[in-house]
Amino acid sequence: MTESKKLDDGVVLYTVSREKISFSAMNLGCTITNLFVPNKTGGKTDILLGYDTLDGWKKGTEAHNAIVGRVANRIRGAAFTLDGADYTLDKNDGENCLHGGKTRYEKLLWNSEPFSDDTGEGIRFTRVSADGEQGFPGRLSLSVTYTITADNALLLEYMARTDKATPINLTNHAYFNLNGRGSVLSHKLQLDCDSYLELASDGAPSGKILSVEGTPFDFRKEKPVGQDIKEIPPSVRGYDHCMVTHGNEKGLVRFGALSSEESGIKMEMFTNQRGVHLYTANYIGGVIGKGGVRHNAQDGICFETERFPNAINEPEFPTCVLRPEETYCSKTLLKF
Repeated sequence: MTESKKLDDGVVLYTVSREKISFSAMNLGCTITNLFVPNKTGGKTDILLGYDTLDGWKKGTEAHNAIVGRVANRIRGAAFTLDGADYTLDKNDGENCLHGGKTRYEKLLWNSEPFSDDTGEGIRFTRVSADGEQGFPGRLSLSVTYTITADNALLLEYMARTDKATPINLTNHAYFNLNGRGSVLSHKLQLDCDSYLELASDGAPSGKILSVEGTPFDFRKEKPVGQDIKEIPPSVRGYDHCMVTHGNEKGLVRFGALSSEESGIKMEMFTNQRGVHLYTANYIGGVIGKGGVRHNAQDGICFETERFPNAINEPEFPTCVLRPEETYCSKTLLKF
């Protein structure tokens, strides 16, 4: 069942419900405002951080549960060269461009409509990103869908076509907390990731792919999120690194699972992307969230399925360039 509600300034909020889970999402930034899943007491827990009001979502600066692009994550030096042409982007993360720069997809109104088909029931968001928007080349036709599948999983799909070669890397910046509030450092995390991207001092990848063996990034066996977090240099504040999955942009592969003993909720995660950015919400301290709760750093955790950050400037990384004869398709599946 899908319901819709018109809010202010052209914003429409949709709520999609099936037997076990439900979510709400709005056309402002394709933002998922709530995600309710069953807990061990027989009730349901909203496992996404966020805000109670539209004004809160508008003023938020941490991309809570919204779409980010045209290129998520960092582009070093806010510049790149493609097919012999040089492009300059916004510098909004030191000298780097982060999540598309100053014109953020999460603050834009998208076209939206509910749908129901053989895969399940959900919401489809679309818009056209003009040639030159955010400094990127190519007129980009975008589609974002969130679907509750027939077996009560949540499927997130991002698709795009372009009329000119352009880098692209879309993701959802969801802040998960399986207890609904409080620190996530006691959550248990397991990742099917044997390697990760080393960070340089500017927060973008150094270009090196390193083994997780013997490092705080080794989640191949389940452990608490916070068990080794203090081993990460204080300058980074916590996990903010791209983990390397076994994805190949074809079929879905499992990349990990997050669980909480307190709520009894377990979330298993799948993607077709080569990377997943593990981020422990290191910069949300002081944010007033749902129910008036003041968040601290590490009160949420993000799994931003993605192409490698700064891939446009790293020839050894898998390409992030979309060409006119191709279709970009990124998928993430969450099972509870």
